[in-house]
Amino acid sequence: MTEIEGERVTNSAALPLDPLWGAAVVLGAAAFIRWGDAWVYHWAYRVSPPGMAGIVFVNLVSVAWYAWPVVFIVALLHGAKALGEELGLQQGGGPGVGYALLFTLPMSVGYALLGEVAKVAPSVLVVNQLRAAFREELFYRAFLFGQLFRRMRWGFVPAVGGNAVLFAVGHLYQASTLWEGIGVFAVAWIGAVWFAWLFVEWAYNLWLLIGLHFFMNLWWELFRVGEAAFSGMMLIESCRLLTVLASVGWTIWWRSRRGGLILRRRMLWRRRG
Repeated sequence: MTEIEGERVTNSAALPLDPLWGAAVVLGAAAFIRWGDAWVYHWAYRVSPPGMAGIVFVNLVSVAWYAWPVVFIVALLHGAKALGEELGLQQGGGPGVGYALLFTLPMSVGYALLGEVAKVAPSVLVVNQLRAAFREELFYRAFLFGQLFRRMRWGFVPAVGGNAVLFAVGHLYQASTLWEGIGVFAVAWIGAVWFAWLFVEWAYNLWLLIGLHFFMNLWWELFRVGEAAFSGMMLIESCRLLTVLASVGWTIWWRSRRGGLILRRRMLWRRRG
């Protein structure tokens, strides 16, 4: 087992992959998935049964639209045996999700005090947020960012740049005014960069990001502190900032005890090797 720039590589078949061809495949697949997203969602909504069964059906179809192409492309590039490693799912989900819950305590406590409980069935909230967290982290972080940065040797900045813009644009539907749109875009863009950094420093453990995405969305929707991803209220946004600082601070401390951060200056623009 070797280690390249802080990353353990157990699948040697991934290394000889031509970066240009591989990047074209990843970007083409990502564009196709995003292009068909709205069509698939509306189709599933039209044919879904009523009630909770329909909600579960729509969410499962939405997840499958993202998951199956990603699984197919990654298996095509690296082999089926490498799926767990390439998608960041090989590590146990418990620790990652547990840390995510701890990091989001400022949001859960703060929003409970500042907001009011939404009049929506908890089961609906949980199913909806599980769908969003799993499919978006699998697609944006593990596949789009992860493959470009880890295997196509892109630097962190170019790999996360387009990813962050695409992620942010995908959340603009939540805004109803120009200023809300700017706020939503900024929050989503910063969130994409933050999540990508955590993905690297946590040795590509996607469960942490799925947990963070799920709990952050859940507390936001459960206590109804805002209609869009950006509330514009200092107290509310400070709770989110505390979650970011908690995750970043703990990660830096944890990495300092294990030889330092993985992401180095030489990895920002282009990775060699």
